[in-house]
Amino acid sequence: MGSLLSYSIISGLLMLAMYLAYRLFLARDNQHGFNRGILLLIYAVSFTLPPLMLSSVALWPGPADVTSAQTAGAVMQAVPAPLSRPVWGTVLIWIFIAGMAVVAARTAITWVRLTGVIRSGRRICRDGYTLVVTDDERFAPFSWMRYVVISSADCDSGSEAIITHELKHIACRHWIDLLLAQAVCIVNWFNPAAWLMRDELMLVHEYQADMAVIDSGHDTQAYQMLLIKKAVGARFPSLANSLNHSKLKKRITMMYKEKSGAGRKVRALALVPMLALALGVAGIPAVRAAVSTIGSSEVSLDKDNNNIPVEVVSAQTFKVADIRSDGKATTVTVLGFGLGNSLSVTGATFTNNGKTYPANALNCNLSNGTGTIIATFPFTDECKKASMAIMMNGHEVPFNLEEYSNSSVTLHMKTDDAADSATKIIIDDKEADSEAMKALSPDSIASITVDKQKNAIIIKTK
Repeated sequence: MGSLLSYSIISGLLMLAMYLAYRLFLARDNQHGFNRGILLLIYAVSFTLPPLMLSSVALWPGPADVTSAQTAGAVMQAVPAPLSRPVWGTVLIWIFIAGMAVVAARTAITWVRLTGVIRSGRRICRDGYTLVVTDDERFAPFSWMRYVVISSADCDSGSEAIITHELKHIACRHWIDLLLAQAVCIVNWFNPAAWLMRDELMLVHEYQADMAVIDSGHDTQAYQMLLIKKAVGARFPSLANSLNHSKLKKRITMMYKEKSGAGRKVRALALVPMLALALGVAGIPAVRAAVSTIGSSEVSLDKDNNNIPVEVVSAQTFKVADIRSDGKATTVTVLGFGLGNSLSVTGATFTNNGKTYPANALNCNLSNGTGTIIATFPFTDECKKASMAIMMNGHEVPFNLEEYSNSSVTLHMKTDDAADSATKIIIDDKEADSEAMKALSPDSIASITVDKQKNAIIIKTK
């Protein structure tokens, strides 16, 4: 459920940005078919991009074998502390579930009422649709799927304009749009853009149906008076297209507007920079970290499940595998083991000599529970009291880097001070300490080999 909420937040952000562009540049134009297509496109983009964004931290895979004898850097291991689930993430998920339940329940009630009205009326099969005549005078004429529902009074007094209006809804399959819009409101109930988009789509539907009545030869003023008279009737919100859609002033004003020229459609390009702006906001490290934390949160009714089992946490191991500088950038490669099917990297920092640099580029790849993370920072030719931190799966994993040169790297990670967890450094078959490493000249190194079984780095000198 946390993943669904993360998805809903990102999709809602994209939808809000593009809806604002639509309202500013397209909403008042008399090009209703085109505007309907743009609104549906906003839905499609808003709910297609987030899955790619949430899983696209990796732009290219890491090295195939960074622990071979050819690796220029040493490797150290760090087992992070147990990852706790933040309470606020769980609270947000419960609020999200409650909101969805309320909106879904209201939708179900509306569906039952709508179906009841259709079943209770007299059905008359006509060419391409079914006319339903109801004795309930409370409802204004409306259409749903292939049903046109009108009162017996409207049926007896002549209903050509009403039928023409509702048949346009049926021909354009507007009911599918409304189902889509209502589904978006359920999963994005907290986002004002979801509700505004639904209302805007219903208004565009009415514009199309109104123009169909006018184009068929009905008197414009007589039709407008019909709309005003029907404004007092009840209607089914969100699911059915009703003749008495509430925004009569806009509908009547639109009837007098000339059809917009084809050149006005170029204004739809305004959605592109707004989409780019929303993507930029979603890419801010703080935003990505918050969304990642929500995505990793879970709802559990069992209090005993609040802590992650020790065996699961201990299986998550991170190793700094390589640090390289090319004179323009410093690249750090980190390996993660036992990650399961989830790896979300949302930010990284490199601290050197008291100054902290954010990552210029951050890429990762996950395969069979093993992740390769490549972080690129501004070029550093000399490291003093260097350290690094990477935000992984909503939590900060620190790495302390004490020495660095262009040809070799010695990395010391903070662990639980257990002697058997430290990586051994062996120089010419003898275990070496930090003083021996400092005295070792890079030019004297003949080879570096990593022995995973012995948890040791073996260095041979010339």
